[in-house]
Amino acid sequence: MTPPTVDVEITSKTTARATLADAKVPPMNLEANDNKTLSTVVHEFLHNMAQAQDADVEVVYRTAKDTRFLTVGPDGRAEERAPSMPLPTVSPTSPEPVVAEATALPAGPVVVATEQIAYGVDPQPAAPSPVGQRSVEPSTGPIEGLLDELPQLSAPHANPAASDPARLGVRGRLNAMLGLKFAPKSDSLETRLREAQTTITRPLPEDAVLTFAHLKGGVGKTPMSVSLAETLAEYRGPATITCMDLGEVGGSFVDRVAVPPAAGKDVVNLLASIDPAAADTRPSTLARYLTRQPSGSDIIVGQPGTEKPLTYDDATALGAILGRHRDVLVADTGNSSHAGSWRWAITAAHAIIVPVPLRRDAAAAAQRTLATIAAIRPDVLTSTVVVITAGPGDVPMVETEVVNALPALRVCRMPFEPLFASGERIALSQLQRQTQDALTVLAATVVDLMADAVG
Repeated sequence: MTPPTVDVEITSKTTARATLADAKVPPMNLEANDNKTLSTVVHEFLHNMAQAQDADVEVVYRTAKDTRFLTVGPDGRAEERAPSMPLPTVSPTSPEPVVAEATALPAGPVVVATEQIAYGVDPQPAAPSPVGQRSVEPSTGPIEGLLDELPQLSAPHANPAASDPARLGVRGRLNAMLGLKFAPKSDSLETRLREAQTTITRPLPEDAVLTFAHLKGGVGKTPMSVSLAETLAEYRGPATITCMDLGEVGGSFVDRVAVPPAAGKDVVNLLASIDPAAADTRPSTLARYLTRQPSGSDIIVGQPGTEKPLTYDDATALGAILGRHRDVLVADTGNSSHAGSWRWAITAAHAIIVPVPLRRDAAAAAQRTLATIAAIRPDVLTSTVVVITAGPGDVPMVETEVVNALPALRVCRMPFEPLFASGERIALSQLQRQTQDALTVLAATVVDLMADAVG
C-alpha cells in the first residue's frame, strides 16, 4: 500500500497548512496555541495520522528557506528521505535547486519549527525558557521586585468554541476517522453553536422572565415555549428553568408537554399551599407542584377544568415564588390582552418572543400584539424577538412584508418542525437537528437580551 503523503507548509511562526495529497478534502490549518508550540502541533498531527493509518507517512515539509522530505512512523520517529513522488507545485515560481548531502540521521522524534528541523535521540530545546527554571543559588529571602513571568504561570484561557476538536463537517469526519484534533473553522455552524451554548450560561438578573406572546391562537407559542425552556435547561442545568402555563382555560399546554402533570400539580394548589411572601420556602416543597421534563426544565399548569383564569395577582404571586428558586421563568401566554396573567407576563418580562407563521392573519395579529405591548411596556420592545416559523400552506411573500414592517426589531427564523405541527407532545431529543440548532441560537439571543437589559 502506498504510504499517505502530506504536504506541510509553514506559513508563519505560529501557523502551518497541511494538504493530504490523496484525499479529496480542503487544506487544513494548524496553529500554535497557549499550550503547544507550532512544532508540537505539527508533530502531533503527523504522528496521529501515522498511528491511524498504522503505516509511515511521507511528508513534504516546506519553510521559507528550504524543502525537506521526511518519513514519520507510527512510533513518532522521523527520518529524512529522498522524495518518492514528484514535488507538488505550490507556486508558479520554481525554487532554486538545492544540493542535498548524504547524511546518516539517527532515528528520533521530529521537532518542527519555522526555521529548521532538528533531529536527534535527545533533542535540545531551541532556547531556554525562564519559566520553571531554578536558580543555581538557593533563594531563601523574600521575593522582591516585579515578577514578569507571573502571567505565564496562570492557567491559560480556555475557549471550547475555538479549541475543542470538531465533531461536524469534513473536519469532524477526519477527527473521527484518523484520531485527529482539528478545531472547527471560526465561521462554521459548529463554532456558532458552541458560542451560543456558552452564551446561554451567562448570569441573568433575578426574577428573569421570558414571555411568549401573540394575540392569535395556533401560531406555535406553546410548543416553542416548552422547547425553548428545555433548551435553556439543557445548558444551564436541571431545576433552573420553569415554563408556566398562563393561558386561558382550555389551552393546549398540558397536551403538548412531554411529561404531563399529575392531579393537583398546578398553580391553584401551589398558591393555596405556599405563602408568596414567605422567603423560606423549601425547594422540596415547591417541587411537589412542578413536573420535571426530560431535559431538566420544570412546568406548572394553570387553572384546571373550568375554573376561572389566573388573575394579575395570581401571576404576580406565582412569579414571586418561582423566581426565588429558578434562573428563568418562561411564560406561555394566552390570546387575550385583557387577561390579568397576560398583562403581568408583559409587565414582568425581560425579553419577549413573538412567533409569526407566514400567514397574513398571523402577521396582522402580530402587529396588533406589538402595538399592545408598546402600550403597556414600550421599553421592552428593544428586547423583543420576532420568530418567523415555516409551515405547510405558508405564503413566502408574507415574510418580506413582516420584516419590512418591523425594522427596529430582531427577526429570527425557525425551520419547519413536523412535531410542532402534528400537535403531539414535545420532547427536545425528538426534534429535528436543525430545529434544535435554531432553538440553541434563539436561546442565546434572548439570554443576551435579558442580561444586557439589566447590565
